[in-house]
Amino acid sequence: MLTWIENRLKGFEASGRLDDMKNEFSEKVRQSVETPKPVDISTTLSPHVFYVDPSLTVPQDLVDPTTGKVFAKAGTTINPFNPKTWPMGSQYPKSEYKKALVFFNAQDPQQLAWAKNFASTKPIKWVLTGGSPNQVAQALDSRIYFDQQGLLITKLHIKHVPSVVEQSGIHWKVTEFDVSQIEPEK
Repeated sequence: MLTWIENRLKGFEASGRLDDMKNEFSEKVRQSVETPKPVDISTTLSPHVFYVDPSLTVPQDLVDPTTGKVFAKAGTTINPFNPKTWPMGSQYPKSEYKKALVFFNAQDPQQLAWAKNFASTKPIKWVLTGGSPNQVAQALDSRIYFDQQGLLITKLHIKHVPSVVEQSGIHWKVTEFDVSQIEPEK
């Protein structure tokens, strides 16, 4: 089998096909980095504010590798914003997320115009669901993140963009925005 693969690669190399395949692969990677596959999520005409509990349930006992002692039993529910739920929680300071996560699709000119005018009292982390991170980074003069495969919007139960996510007590507060009346830049 390995001999067959080796002979086939030598044939591709001799014909120049191997270089073509490398170039094709490189181009696909470049395109996926420059403009990742957008997340399928809509805008809204009737925005809502809702809260998401960030708690997680420990799937199996968590053991301190240095002592062998179980510090969190399987089935324990832990809220990262509530030290009362942490194993040995009183030993640690309260956790506070001091940034605003702003989710939007930069392929939508109205959402991009909205983002350019959005202001927050908190530092902003821009999270794209569509568009080119490099182009948006230049337009907003800021670092841009991309929600690959919609993992964050799924965990945060976001149904519409643009949305802003901030910590509110022991929950995430999700605020949706209606951009239907915003004039896109020309």
